This record gives sequence, structure tokens and C-alpha cells, in this order.
Amino acid sequence: MGVTLIVGTKKGSAILVSDEERADWTQTFALRGWNVTASARDDSGRFYAAIASDVYGAALMASDDLEEWRQLDAAPRYKPGDKGNPEHNRIAGAADFAGRYKDGGRFVDQIWTLHAAHGALYAGVSEAGLFVSRDRGQSWAGVDGFNEHPSRANWVPGFGGLGAHTILSDAKNPDRMWIGVSAAGLFRTDDGGKTWHPKNEGVSGDTGQCVHHVAHDPDNAAVLYRQEHRGVYRSDDAGDSWQVMEDGLPVSELSDGHRCSFGFPIVLDRKSGHAFVVPLDGDNFRMPRAAQLAVYRTKTGSRWEAQTNGLPENCFASVLRGAMAADQRSPGGLYFGTSSGSLYATNDLGESWREITSGLPRILSVEAYVT
Repeated sequence: MGVTLIVGTKKGSAILVSDEERADWTQTFALRGWNVTASARDDSGRFYAAIASDVYGAALMASDDLEEWRQLDAAPRYKPGDKGNPEHNRIAGAADFAGRYKDGGRFVDQIWTLHAAHGALYAGVSEAGLFVSRDRGQSWAGVDGFNEHPSRANWVPGFGGLGAHTILSDAKNPDRMWIGVSAAGLFRTDDGGKTWHPKNEGVSGDTGQCVHHVAHDPDNAAVLYRQEHRGVYRSDDAGDSWQVMEDGLPVSELSDGHRCSFGFPIVLDRKSGHAFVVPLDGDNFRMPRAAQLAVYRTKTGSRWEAQTNGLPENCFASVLRGAMAADQRSPGGLYFGTSSGSLYATNDLGESWREITSGLPRILSVEAYVT
């Protein structure tokens, strides 16, 4: 079995396919001209890609072979009167008429993430909305328990907007899920989405925790790893409490004076239990420290070690929250893309890296699928 990567960029999607050893890759380019912000594969093997336009909003494409793509007739959208349907729910400067449907509903300007679990397809969107499809994307419904959360009026956008960017599920309990919102924090439901409770105890900050990304193993869902604006954390109780885990990570001073390890993606290799982050030089600069692109790995869930073998020096590109993925093979393969359009890969849990393609537009999302 090889690996297929769907690499979303500002101008389409690069699709890379490896041989069984993950040594040689072929590349095609699809969905030309669209922002490709996320992808997923459902239980039946169908692929989905979230696309976006600054004028027309977000839409979904589907493919059964990664060659022919078709736009689905439906996509997540806010209905008139939805609490997730505020007047600022569009790209700044976009014409107002472009953001409205005839019934007064609004498009969402971005689908931040797609997540397939328990026979359903979930979408996390702007402005911090959660939607679900139970018919392979043919129709969508808002998850009202989240979209009408009692604390919603107090949520504030992060630098990239008010985005519901992380969705996690529990393989053993279909009623339990998590959703991460920048900058409102992490929420968990234990009753199938009817109610959602903040899960941020122990995370630095008085209000509006700006979670950047969260990773876990769905088969061991109580253990969570979290890259926050204000550091890196671990939970061993499904998010009820969090502990700082920055031993070995580089620390930067943030714009508010707080010192911590800043970055965006966090990824877990489930077979080994190793977690990976890409630290950046604070929220002022958002580039590799000392211009050395580096991935940090923890084997034990406590101490981190730098991995730079094969990664460039004199690098000033960033790595976005959705632009890193693990293939969950053995030994573990990991992949990440940069804002300057380079894609790096390892097939030995980060001991060595190599650039497998370059010259792409700004990379927004990376997902890995065993094919």
C-alpha cells in the first residue's frame, strides 16, 4: 500500500501518490484556482475537498478516484436567524449581496476542517460553526447545541478569524466529540452534540483561550495533545484538565509578554504514540527560530527533541495549523507544507526529512491517506 497526500493550497490542490516504500512520488494538480482548505475520506472511500472563493463562499467537491471531481449541490450554510449568522460572517470587503441567499441565510466564507466519523461527515466553519451530513454531503444541518452555545456572544476571533478548525471523535463512544475554536477554546460533548462544555482548565489565559490545534488517537481518546497560542499542553482525562508540556521546546516571548512555545500544528503518530510540533518564533514573527526549520518530537509525552535532519536553514516560512499530517503506517510517516510552497516528508518518525515537492502556492492543508 502506498500513501496519497491531498495538499490544499491558495490556488488548488496538489495530489501526491507514493509507492509502497514511500520513496518515490508522482504529482498531479486539481481544483485549479480555488482555495483548498481541508479534505477528508469517508468510510466508503470517497474523498471530499473543501474549497472557497472570496466572492462565492465555500463549497464541497467529491471524488471517488482523485481524478474526476464534482461539486456537491449542498454545503454548510447559516439559515436566517442562526446565532452563527452574524453580519461579519464574510471576508472583509466582499460585496454584501455575494454573502446572502434569497431567504436571508449566509454562506460561510471558509470550511476550516472536515472530519468523517461514525457514518457522518462533519464540517467546522466560519464563524465558529459545526455542521453535519449523514448522506455523504448531499445535505447539511447545523449542530444547534454548539452553534447556539450559551457563551457564544463572548467568543472573539483570532488573527485568522473565528474558526472552528479542529474536530475530534471517540472511536468507542459516538456520543463524545471535541471541537476547537480560535479564539474561544476547546469544547466537548458527551451526549451526541446536544450540549457542549468548555475544556480549558489549566490552559494559560483568563478568557478566550486561543487553541491552535489538538490531536489524539480515536481509540485512546482520553489522551489529548494541544498546541495553544500560549504553549503546548497534554490532557489524560479527555480534556477535563491540562498540563503544560514544554520541556525541550524553544520558548519565545509573545506580544503580550508571556513566554511559551508558539506554533500551529500538532500531530500524533498513533502506533508509536509520538507527538510532533513545529515551533515558530512567537506571534510577532511566526517564522522558524534562528531561520532553522525544525520539527520537535516527544516519545514519552513529556520531553521534546528537535529533528532537523534534511530540513533547511535560512528558512523564513511558516507552517499553518492544518498543514501537517501523519499516515498512521509503520514506521510512521509524517508530512508538512510551508507557506512558501514546499512539502516535506519522513518515513522514519522524523529521524530524517526530505523535500518531496516545491514551488506550490501557499499551503493551507495537508492530509495523508493510505491507498
